[in-house]
Amino acid sequence: MLRKSFPQFIIISGSGKKVGKTYMATALIRAFSGQFPLLALKISPHVHDSLGNTILRSASPGIRIFQDTGPHRKNSGMFLEAGAMESYFMETEDEYLSEALDIFLRECNPLNYPVICESGALSRLIKPGISIFITHTTIHLEVHKQSSLAQADLALPAGAFLAPEIIDRIGFSENGWYTATV
Repeated sequence: MLRKSFPQFIIISGSGKKVGKTYMATALIRAFSGQFPLLALKISPHVHDSLGNTILRSASPGIRIFQDTGPHRKNSGMFLEAGAMESYFMETEDEYLSEALDIFLRECNPLNYPVICESGALSRLIKPGISIFITHTTIHLEVHKQSSLAQADLALPAGAFLAPEIIDRIGFSENGWYTATV
C-alpha cells in the first residue's frame, strides 16, 4: 500500500505501554512550541471513559475526536501542558482511521499546522515527516509493530534514550519535519 506523505506530522509509536512515547512527545512539544504553533494528537483504538478536560469536536460511527480544554493527567492533556497550541484525542479503530484523519485535518487542522502525534497505527496509513518507534529490546514484536519499527526514521530503546539528544537531531522547515544526519 502506498502511504500518502504528511511531512507536517511526527508520529511516535512503540512496542507497548510505558516505553517513553508520551515522554518523547512532550519533550518535542516543549522544544518546538516556542518556535511555531503546533498541534498534538493522541490516537487510540480503545474507548476511554475518563478523558480529562475535553469537549467533543466530532463524532461519527467508529470515530470520536475530543479537544482538550485544559491540562490534565491523560496523554493529550499533558501535550497541552507541554505547550501545544491545541491538543486532541481521537478514538477510532483501524478501519475508520483514514476517515478519522480526514475529519481531523478538515475540522481541527485546516491551516496545516505541524502535528506531533502519538499513535500505533497512523504510520501504517501515512508517511510522516518523521516516524519514531520506541521499544523494549526484550519484547517480541507483533507483525504490525515490526512493520512500524521497519518504517521508523528513529528507533529508540525504551528507558535508554535522552529526549534532548534526539531533539537535537530534529528540525522543521517549510517542507516539514526532518532528521539531521549525525
